[in-house]
This record gives sequence, C-alpha cells and structure tokens, in this order.
Amino acid sequence: MNLIAGLLIALVFYGAAADLMKKYSRGFYLCFYALVLLMVVIYSRGYDQVMPAGLKFVTDLFHRGVMATATFIIVMYLGVIRKHSALTRRYMRIRGEMSIVACLMALTHNILFGIHYFVAFFDKDAFMPVQTRIAALISMTLIAMMIPLFVTSFGTVRRRMKGKSWKNLQRLAYPFYILLYVHVMVLFSMAPEKNRLSIIVYTVIYVAYVVLRLKKAILIHMQKKSAAQARLA
Repeated sequence: MNLIAGLLIALVFYGAAADLMKKYSRGFYLCFYALVLLMVVIYSRGYDQVMPAGLKFVTDLFHRGVMATATFIIVMYLGVIRKHSALTRRYMRIRGEMSIVACLMALTHNILFGIHYFVAFFDKDAFMPVQTRIAALISMTLIAMMIPLFVTSFGTVRRRMKGKSWKNLQRLAYPFYILLYVHVMVLFSMAPEKNRLSIIVYTVIYVAYVVLRLKKAILIHMQKKSAAQARLA
C-alpha cells in the first residue's frame, strides 16, 4: 500500500531530521526544489522506464503525489492530536517546514501530470474520461488554495501578517484537506476493485481526522462558553 509506505518514510524522515530541518530550513527547501526538478527531468524524458524496480517504487511515491499527501496528512493530524509527548512536540516544531515541503512535492506532481491533463482539459477536441476531467478540475482548485497556504507558511511572510489574518487564511487548510481526499477518491473510482484497499485506508484516515477535528472544535466551544459564563458570574 503506497500511502502506508509513504507515511512510514515521512514519519521516520521528519522525526530524524527535525532538528536539522528547523536549523537549516532553507537548505531543505532547496534540496526539495532540486528534487522537484529532478523528477520533472526523469519522467519527462522517460528515464523511469529503465529504472530498477526498487528505485522506481520510491520515485513513484514522489511522482504520484503520495509523499506530498503523506506529509499533508501528518501536518493535518498535528492540528488535532495531543502534543504532550516529546515525539509529537518534535514534529510540531517543524509543522510549518513540513507544509512547505509538502507543497513543493505537490507542485512536482502537478507539473508532471498537468503538462498533459491540464492542457487536455482546456482543449475542446481532446477526449478525457469524466473522472479524469473532474480530477483535473479539482487539481487546479487545490493549486489555487495551496499557493496562499504555501506562501504564508514561510516565517518571514507570517511575521508580516496580523495574527488574526494569518489564522483566518490558514483555515483554508480544512477544505483543502477534504478536497484532496475527494480528488484521490475520484481517481480511485476509475478502478474501484483494484484500489479497494487504498480507498479503505484513505477513508479511515480522513474519517478519523474529521472526528478528531470536530471533537476539538466542540471542546474549544465548550471552554469558551464556560469562560464566558465565569466572567458573567
């Protein structure tokens, strides 16, 4: 299962590299940007067809957006889980950096597939299955949502914004995460039997996230209500 493999790799990598990533964030961004360019070259020139199976599996995790999705999942779960342990605090320290890296990897995916599918989407004479057309439209919507989230994840940009404005913009992440799930499900619907396990795994992960997010929202609402009642007493 590609997503599970991606999540395991991401968790190990970010956990091991957290201190270095925080200290040398710009270096990590440059490395991932170089990875973006490398992936574009590899797949645009067909080098993936002559790769050893193991290396192709790893590069496919990036090429197909699995590593980007895995990173986004880690980032979104960090917003709803308890942060009392040393491990969760370690990941939380680089949540912004992980968001930037995820966006860079997502851009790789969209460049590689967009060269064909985005062009075909706007070509009235090009044939595209309904699911592919819907997935392309969702991808373009996701890019439009991702760009402001990506830019405002940089500390220099965040410090120039008012706290309330930054928080309001970051709420765009919630529909972004859900739309990302819808995008994946639309693609999987083209071969549901083949992708049955993947559909189950993605659905369990996202349903669990929604439940935890709603639980957190209810708790915050109750705390605010109790605080307001205490002030009136």
